[in-house]
Amino acid sequence: MRPALAVPGHLFVRPLVQGLDRPDSPFTIAVDLPAKNALAFNERAGDLRCAFLSPIDYARHGAEYCIVPGIGVSASAACGIVRLLIKSNVRNIRSVAVDIRVTSEILLAKIILVEKYRNVPSQGNDLVFLPMLPDPEAMLQKADAALIVSFEPAKSQPSTPDVFVLDLVEEWVDLTDLPYVFGFWVGREEHLTTEEAKALVSAKESGLRTRERVIHDLAISSHHTLDAMSAYFASLSYDLGEREEEALAEFFHYAYFHGALPDVPEVQYFDFG
Repeated sequence: MRPALAVPGHLFVRPLVQGLDRPDSPFTIAVDLPAKNALAFNERAGDLRCAFLSPIDYARHGAEYCIVPGIGVSASAACGIVRLLIKSNVRNIRSVAVDIRVTSEILLAKIILVEKYRNVPSQGNDLVFLPMLPDPEAMLQKADAALIVSFEPAKSQPSTPDVFVLDLVEEWVDLTDLPYVFGFWVGREEHLTTEEAKALVSAKESGLRTRERVIHDLAISSHHTLDAMSAYFASLSYDLGEREEEALAEFFHYAYFHGALPDVPEVQYFDFG
């Protein structure tokens, strides 16, 4: 039986898995919510060999995991994927309804609110996060703000003057002058083979080489316009280079400072020679 590759349902991951569903692939594809993938991978459920994890899900078990070098998903400008909807009449944000499907983006919201906006208590101790299903209207009925993470192009943007929208990726870039890293491939050093790692690299290369076709096919299969799908992918990068590595280190330091991690993890990468 082939080992499993844990993949989130985000459309932006699709360019990284091109060809990995073929019969000659070393993996079977297991698609689930990011938080569930992280839990299953940590518990070694089934035969999970590798998983696409968010930065915070990696950091919580960093001593056990290694990152596949050179492959990730990041953005260096506003992309509309991570948005904070804020009631326009709110002057002191005390509560944020958050999408239960995500992890790192909740911490991102806290970092931005506490570090950049003075209408939040200086240490964020009074900032309450309410896990909810991703329904903006229901979320804003329960909280001052709502964290929305778009797994696919947003079908609509708030058009009412009663809601103010922050693009949290744009805010992170403004705060740090670094890209925001959504995730990357993670495995255990003793498990992931060189052949499997090469398959991940080949999938990325194939996805980037045929990116326009991938976007076109996704627009058709997900019933979005080609313009909307192209805009969704426009600000995304699939490299994990020096800038992205620096961004991860910065994110982990913020996570530690704000109490999300007991220490700053040492980032480990596979060495495939």
